[in-house]
Amino acid sequence: MGSNHVKNLLRIKGAELRAVCDLDRVKVERIQAWTREAGQPQPKGFWRGETDFKRMCQQEDLDLVYTATPWRWHVPVCLAAMEAGKHAATEVPAALTIDECWQLVEAAEKYKKHCVMMENCNYGRRELMILNMLRKGLLGEIMHAECGYLHDLRAITFASESKGLWRRDHAIRRNGNLYPTHGLGPVVQCMDINRGDRFDYLVSMSSNSRGLYQYAQEHFSLESLERQEEYALGDVNVSLIHTVNGRTIFLSYDCNLPRPYSRINLVQGTKGIVHGYPDRVHIEGRSPQHQWEAASAYLEEFDHPLWKTLGKDSQGASHGGVDYLEDYRLIQCLREGSPQTWTSTTLQP
Repeated sequence: MGSNHVKNLLRIKGAELRAVCDLDRVKVERIQAWTREAGQPQPKGFWRGETDFKRMCQQEDLDLVYTATPWRWHVPVCLAAMEAGKHAATEVPAALTIDECWQLVEAAEKYKKHCVMMENCNYGRRELMILNMLRKGLLGEIMHAECGYLHDLRAITFASESKGLWRRDHAIRRNGNLYPTHGLGPVVQCMDINRGDRFDYLVSMSSNSRGLYQYAQEHFSLESLERQEEYALGDVNVSLIHTVNGRTIFLSYDCNLPRPYSRINLVQGTKGIVHGYPDRVHIEGRSPQHQWEAASAYLEEFDHPLWKTLGKDSQGASHGGVDYLEDYRLIQCLREGSPQTWTSTTLQP
């Protein structure tokens, strides 16, 4: 994801890549080459061990530090950035514990810097169309949402590169929903969470753990360490969330069993419902009674202004273009000094 974000930032007019930090010097040099090819001066490289990001934050004249490291480094990088007077942006998840969340909040308030968790699924075309439909009153008052991250990641979890080098360790040590915001982010936009409503309480539970163990038995040799591992993480985690204003959310995490991809993406209001995977809509008084309509039938009328404006520019970017929109909005909001919120009307480039 670090490389994807670099490619996007190099396409955004006025954004300058001044420094790059990675454990692997080859990756640093690759980013430096991409930057030169984009017509910018070569960024300074940092690769002296796991904490060399601190030296980068202290020495370089930067507006923003953007981290796409393994999860356990997200908070340390953001804290180092804000302590050095830089804004911070991090890939998901922003933090792993409540204490870490408070560290980010308190640092942002102390140093008066933005600290943003980037969630690319918030920028999906269907997700933003649903938000636009809601803003125009088509769904009525929102009552309930269902969402999740349902993605067979077994091969990636056991890979000998990239996320496979560290992600499995979380499954060994932790049980719960390890990756909630891919599904949760888009639906809480519709519920104005922390902008008029907020989470009140939740109940969460996990199934037994079988998927990763069975995968290891089937794909690794008898003497391999992978076959000896035990996992705290249940195969499926489900959580029910209640908000202060009386709304409900069903949230699931299912990444260790065979299944097609889904984020569910259901938003239900007093006048209608939208359901993803496959994308479909029912609006009372507009849709045939008791029948779904294809969501694509609503796109021309309710396509979000951000996609209308930047859809062509996002072509070729990772994850179908949503990563470019995500990075564009980050830079735009920092330039304007505004929070990253969809109530803003300044969506033009």
